[in-house]
Amino acid sequence: MRIAYWIPIAVLAVVLAGIGFRYGIMRQGITESDVITLYAQQYLADHAGSGGAGIARISDCAARPAEGIWAWLVITCRPEGSASDAGFRYTVNWLGGLIDVMRPGQTPPATPQA
Repeated sequence: MRIAYWIPIAVLAVVLAGIGFRYGIMRQGITESDVITLYAQQYLADHAGSGGAGIARISDCAARPAEGIWAWLVITCRPEGSASDAGFRYTVNWLGGLIDVMRPGQTPPATPQA
């Protein structure tokens, strides 16, 4: 009879192990180069759609480590010779998913004052 109390805990442990295994396999195949190339290609499409000045190239992009626990990389792309606020900034999580994008002319959110 006491084994019935442990069945939900065992099922939960198996489910969590499966989820961890799945995300581990997904993360294993992702490199920084892959993510930077993906968002550099996204930058080419975004730049063409925005009608911004300058000629967009994949080499316009650079990445740096992100701050915070959930973010992995911040990829900044801007045409050569343009102003610093004329670029796109993509914040990416550990699985390569987009967290946030800043487009030209957007201002970052102000830090709340409490």
